[in-house]
Amino acid sequence: RRTSTRGHFDKCDCRRYDCLMSSPNGVMRRGSVPVPLERLSLLLSLIVLALTLSLILDLPTRPIEFSFLGSRAGIVLSGSWLFAILITALTASGVESIMRAHPHLHLSETQYTAILWVLPCLLALGAAIILPALHASLLYTFITISLTAIFLTLVILGEYYTIDLRDPAYSFAQLGLNLATYLVALVLFGVIYALKIRSALSAPVVAILAALLALELLRGSESDIRRTWIYALAIGLAMGETLWALNYWNVGALVGGVSLLLVFYVLSGLAQQYLWGHLRWRTLLEFALVIVAAVLLVWRRGG
Repeated sequence: RRTSTRGHFDKCDCRRYDCLMSSPNGVMRRGSVPVPLERLSLLLSLIVLALTLSLILDLPTRPIEFSFLGSRAGIVLSGSWLFAILITALTASGVESIMRAHPHLHLSETQYTAILWVLPCLLALGAAIILPALHASLLYTFITISLTAIFLTLVILGEYYTIDLRDPAYSFAQLGLNLATYLVALVLFGVIYALKIRSALSAPVVAILAALLALELLRGSESDIRRTWIYALAIGLAMGETLWALNYWNVGALVGGVSLLLVFYVLSGLAQQYLWGHLRWRTLLEFALVIVAAVLLVWRRGG
């Protein structure tokens, strides 16, 4: 028998959570749940195959020009980008299938399970974009595809084990996902800042990516899922505005990426503490010191 829920759900509501996580006879299940390895192996095989085909097949390229906020801009839809989109969609559907196999999945609404797509999709998307640049080196190509498969496996397993708060591997998996989220944020922010794209284009991209990454971090607060989406969107908007201001400073890609990461860390950290109900003056002071350090870093490097 499968238990379903409607409306808002908060894991912090312990009595309701215990009820939903119990077996039909009312006994709490203990121990880690089995991982659907056949689904995981099938997904990884398809992603590796798609990444390999993206290097072999040569699809036509189509430039697209448009006007955004009064600025002329253009993008090039190449075969690499088409494969990147397809691989991202494949990853999302595969992760959804794997997470739905979890016997303790506490929500049936897609607005929760969609958060579990974020890190795997960003990893797959990044690999699909990076691979064409390494096409000339067979060794680097092999290493990139292998590392992508390994990291995807770890991230998907981490997402799977953090579905149930009472899973023995929950704390370790959540810590690993948080570290992976900040690492991905640093790489993405640094690359986008290094490209020196117009703020009218780069700021919305950073805002979207920051909002998606914030969803992954705030999911660990186990608050009402709709509040999680609202706070994540607010963080994304603030990060877009931060990049717009940072583009006026002449700093390197590393400094720019680290500065954006520090701002993202502070915003997501404050949101987490608030959702946990642990926001105190001491916490505000700690995050204020991080902001001061970020400002000094940009000031010295850009001066």
